[in-house]
Amino acid sequence: MKILAIAPALLILTSAPGEPLPEQRDVAARVDAALARRLGDTLVAVDVEKVAPSTELPGFVACGRVTENEQGDGRRSERFFAVVPGNFAILDRDGESLLEGYWKRYGC
Repeated sequence: MKILAIAPALLILTSAPGEPLPEQRDVAARVDAALARRLGDTLVAVDVEKVAPSTELPGFVACGRVTENEQGDGRRSERFFAVVPGNFAILDRDGESLLEGYWKRYGC
């Protein structure tokens, strides 16, 4: 019987977010960090075009373009969509239709 009393408390603890929601002014820096983790040394520039509170997820969404060095001297530019907190980014290379769906949904 004690397990049944503890279960709801454990559910609440495990469903609580691990980090507080950031301020909107901090989102661009968090997006930069997420893209730097993902792309490493090839990252050249991040252009965050839009940051908005998410209507479906806790926190914010951001979209824009990222530029990176390719093998050799060329540079590659592609779109991204990021969620903060969560600090992950989806790029065109992950599936253009997937990214297009997020861009349309959030008005990027």
